[in-house]
Parts: sequence; C-alpha cells; structure tokens
Amino acid sequence: MSDKNYFKNIVESRNSLRSQKISDELAEREVFTIFKLLRYFYNKIYDDQKNIVVDIGCGDKYLKKFFEKRNFNYIGYDLDDLDIEKDKIPLEDNSVDIIINIGLLEALQTYNNLFIEAKRVLKPDGFIYTITPNWLKDYKNFYNNPIHKKPYTPNSLKQAYLINGFKEINILPGLRCKPIWYYKGALKFEKAFYLLPFNRYEFFEKRIYTKNLWRKLIPEFLKGHSRSLIGIARK
Repeated sequence: MSDKNYFKNIVESRNSLRSQKISDELAEREVFTIFKLLRYFYNKIYDDQKNIVVDIGCGDKYLKKFFEKRNFNYIGYDLDDLDIEKDKIPLEDNSVDIIINIGLLEALQTYNNLFIEAKRVLKPDGFIYTITPNWLKDYKNFYNNPIHKKPYTPNSLKQAYLINGFKEINILPGLRCKPIWYYKGALKFEKAFYLLPFNRYEFFEKRIYTKNLWRKLIPEFLKGHSRSLIGIARK
C-alpha cells in the first residue's frame, strides 16, 4: 500500500476508530492547547475575525469546527490537494496567521519545502505549529508505523526551524490542556513521559478508541502520557 493510500485509509476509517464525541473532544483539546501555548509563550491573543489558519495534512478537517468557533478562517490541505514535499501552497505571500502540521513531519522525506512554503505564506508575525513524535521517547515504536520516514528530537526540530529562518522557537512536550509548568523547565520532557503514566483513551488492537470504566477511575492528573513534541516558532 502506498503512503497516499495508507493516509486515505486512515481518514476514511476514522469513524470506525472513534465516535464523533471522542473525535470532537480530541479536536477541541488540540485547538485549545494551540491558543493556550501561543498566549503563554508569545503573549499572542487573536481577537478579530480576519485570522487564517492553514492545516497541512488535515485529513478529514476534524479541527475545522473548533477553529471556526474562534472566528478563524480554516483552510485544510491534504494529499489530494498538494504534495507538500514539492508543491507550492496555493496562497499569497504574507497572508496566513498560523500554519499547523500535526502528525505530518515524520512522514516526509524532507521538511525543506514545508518550512519554506510555511514561511512564505505566513504574515510577518505569523506562527508555525508542529507536532511530531519525540525520537528520544518513542524510538521503540517509531518505525512500527510503515509511513514514518524521519524522526526528530527536540534539538533536531529546533535546528530545522532555525535553518529555515524561524525565530522565537519553543520546543515543548506534546501535552494537551495541561498546566503551564508541565511545558517548562529542563525536565519538561521527562515530566510529560514519567509523571503522566496513562493515556486519556485506550487504543485496542482492534483500533478503537474507548473510554471505559477503568479510564474513568484514573485521576485526571495522571492522564496525558506524551512521547511527542510540539514545536512553535514565529516567522
């Protein structure tokens, strides 16, 4: 199966993987976290109706509803829209407020075109937001996914941003909706990995997200186990 067909199969089967309620909860938490981190680390608050977010590798655009609730114009591109390793993003220069790519970078042979195009279309004060596995915490599982090609560490993701001229870079643990102290300090990746031993959902071999009684009994402060990175940078 080609990478393109693999991605399509994942998107088309998502409804069987998790209910709409769980999908919406995941999406809402994702979007909430983006704005929380932008507010804390960059003092950036979006309060008008002229903002644009571009989601590269958007799948079924499950984040769209929650960006639109924040008065953002959401634009999503996936495999049928462009090949981000070589194509231009079909938008004008300096026209976009936020570029996001979630679970995409590790599936690319090279990040060059993605970052070049992101910088081109971002406004002078715009942000790029990346989520990708943290090789230092996920090396045992990384290549279990057949489309994973290139792993990143906190330092290599930072260097990739720097090479492409981004500034004010923050590389953070891939946590959602957690207190800010989890995202800070020299041991932030260890806190995300060891202090949060449980995932929010179970993901069975049958590939079904569930919230069962066992998960409900686990205190919220023990949930959120992360083996991923969030990278944020300003143009």
